[in-house]
This record gives sequence, structure tokens and C-alpha cells, in this order.
Amino acid sequence: MTALISATLLATAAISGVHGEKPHASSWSNFSLENKIKAMPTGDTLRGQEVHEQMMCNACHGEKGESSSRNYASLNAQTPEYTMKMMLDYQDGRRWETFKQANIMVKIAQAMDNQQIADVAAFYASNPATVWNEPKPVDAKIDRLVRKGDASRMLVPCASCHGAHGEGKDITPAISGQVPEYFVRTMQAYKAKHRLNDVHEGMAQFTHDLTDAEIQALADYYASLTRRQ
Repeated sequence: MTALISATLLATAAISGVHGEKPHASSWSNFSLENKIKAMPTGDTLRGQEVHEQMMCNACHGEKGESSSRNYASLNAQTPEYTMKMMLDYQDGRRWETFKQANIMVKIAQAMDNQQIADVAAFYASNPATVWNEPKPVDAKIDRLVRKGDASRMLVPCASCHGAHGEGKDITPAISGQVPEYFVRTMQAYKAKHRLNDVHEGMAQFTHDLTDAEIQALADYYASLTRRQ
């Protein structure tokens, strides 16, 4: 009950206010991120479900991490490494957006210890993915962008990092079944360099030359993709 009250107070404070002073966290390198993730404790799914409920994660991200709204990301079947990375980014100031949902995430992440972060990451990873949109015919250009990239714009294929079925691997997030509106917002944030927490700004480089139509088409494609793990 105490944890639930504390989480409620944190969420209320985050909604009504803005961030405090921004922490000064160093940008990730492949080496530093890999070592940090390896140093995290082993997560427990049952404890993770308790964290998910006590910290009121279910209010936005659904009973098992499946988004209940087009405003929030789906977290079910996400790689545990990526969930841990995101929580550490919120905690340390690498993700420091100023809109209200991000305020909530900063406050919650800063209230959690490494064991809680590892536990909730394990819980989300244990739940099956969902399909957000009904499958639609895929434009040949988008299919090529996913599978082969675009050499003329020096764009690597999406599948080379996120997997042939959007399943992700290690710190590379799973993106199949993701909420399309969230996908678009994320891609646009990388493109505009409002979000800089990716290693070596890899996503900023990828999104730089994508059109809005391509970003929307990719969002629709992955929202309807059935993940194979």
C-alpha cells in the first residue's frame, strides 16, 4: 500500500510540474552501455509484475504492457535490455523531454532501483506481443526499405538491427506490434534531434532523410506485423 501511495504521489507531482535540474549523464558508447546492462541484476518476472502494478505502470501501459491508448508505447515482449536502457535513460537524464508523459517517466525511473528496473523489464519481456493494426498490403518501396535499405541515401535496412520480424535483439528494441502513433512520434523526435539517447545518434542518422510518408508507412507496417521470437 505504501508503494502504491508513493507512486500515486509521484505521478501527481509529475503531471502538475516539470523536471527539476537535468542530471549530467555521459552519452552511451557501445562499450559503456554493454557493460552497464551486464552489471544489472537478474530480473524476476513475478516481482516485476508487482513493480508494474505498484508503480502504476498499468495505468498507461496496460495490464501486461500492452498499450491501452494510442498515446503510450506498448512494452509487452520488449527485450529486457532495451527496457532497462530506457529506464536508465530517464533516470540519468539522457531522455529529458518536457511533455507530461515524460515527466511521469522521469519521476518513476528516479524512484526505482536497479533491481526493480530489471524485474519490470523481465515482466514485460515475458508477455506475448500484440498486433495493433490489421495487416495491410505493403508498398514495395517500404518492403525494400525494411529488408534492403536504400543505398542511395546510405540507409541500412531496418531488419539489420530490429530483426526480420521486428523482434529486436538485446538493446535494439522490438518494434513489431508497436502503437503506430508512438512509432511516428519517436521517429520524428530522432529526425529533429529532439531525442538523442541512441548510441552514436544512429537513429538520427537513419531518420534524417526519411519522408513523413515513409515514417507513417513504416509505423503502419510494424503495427500490423506478427512477431516471431
